[in-house]
Amino acid sequence: MDAATEGGPGDDAPPAGWSRESGVVLDAAGRFRVGGAPVAHEGLARAFAGWVDRAPDGRWILRNAVHWAYLTVEGAPLHARRARVEGAPPHVVLELTSGEEVGLEPGSLREGPDGALHGRAAPSGWDVRLGPRAALDLAPWLVAGADGGLGVGPAEAP
Repeated sequence: MDAATEGGPGDDAPPAGWSRESGVVLDAAGRFRVGGAPVAHEGLARAFAGWVDRAPDGRWILRNAVHWAYLTVEGAPLHARRARVEGAPPHVVLELTSGEEVGLEPGSLREGPDGALHGRAAPSGWDVRLGPRAALDLAPWLVAGADGGLGVGPAEAP
């Protein structure tokens, strides 16, 4: 969800002496840290992943139904743990670490700066990093594009 268009944070300044800076970091591998310590509780990490949003000022935030706070994102804001290909022509559905499912924009697959497979989530257009299992899920359907990028085509026979 995009806070800039769907009721996200506006000019509601925090109370005096408080800050919207959270100290929460989403690292390039998709792990959340608070004050340098990893978020070990799987449910909290999944909730954080589902709360990632964008503020009207362009910064990343964690936003739930009650509160919001700024978040530092060191890589992609979305991370996929699984992928599947559906339909004809084939289209990709990604299962994010939040448990949500999103589409993958056609033609957006590429190698990211971290060497992992990246693409753009549909409909947000946000960068999504495919974890190792998601990349393996897509392996039979990956084809080389004319521009040197990657595409999704018919599965190759084993």
